[in-house]
Amino acid sequence: MRIRLLAICILFAIVFTMGACQGSSEGELSYGGPLEISVKRGETLPGTEISYAGKGPQGAQVFIGGQKAIKQKGDSLDWEGSPVPGAELKLNLRILWFDDETMHCGGIFTFKVKEPAPSPEPLPSDVKLKYTSLVSYQVKRGEFIPGTTVRFIGKSDQGAQLEGVEGYPYRKMADSIVWTGRLREGVHLRLNVRVVYFNDSTLRVAGTAEIIVT
Repeated sequence: MRIRLLAICILFAIVFTMGACQGSSEGELSYGGPLEISVKRGETLPGTEISYAGKGPQGAQVFIGGQKAIKQKGDSLDWEGSPVPGAELKLNLRILWFDDETMHCGGIFTFKVKEPAPSPEPLPSDVKLKYTSLVSYQVKRGEFIPGTTVRFIGKSDQGAQLEGVEGYPYRKMADSIVWTGRLREGVHLRLNVRVVYFNDSTLRVAGTAEIIVT
């Protein structure tokens, strides 16, 4: 039963990720992907108002925004809210299993950042939330990789020429591009992508984005 539930969650996550991996629009960055998370009795799912009160005679005792709900294995557990100003978190989860001490969930997340202003800086050590998303971007010459200060300058004999990276500015096919910094107050990003294609007018990259909330 647990394996089947997990498979369903993964299937939904794959479908969701395929449609959401581009991850950017005017004035907004969007990330999403599969998520598996546990919450212990008496604790709250990070970034939400969902808390677990333990196993009862009828099922898992869950409080959502202060309202009690009895949940069974396979039941939905959704949340939508703002963990920090200018950011939106949406969870679409299913309960995989639970006992008196722990409830384990799987599903998908979406995390949107409004009006991002990327600024390179080290990642913080004090972390409240962390999510990892698959991303793929197509960047035109003169544009920035979304969520970063890395700009594609064009094609050269040494490879794709970049601005805003530390040190050597050229990347060949399958080379990595890593950027860390702040998107807005309380939201940080670690982007780790590789070059999948480039010519003089276009750069395509794919990899992961780690979203960190402090």
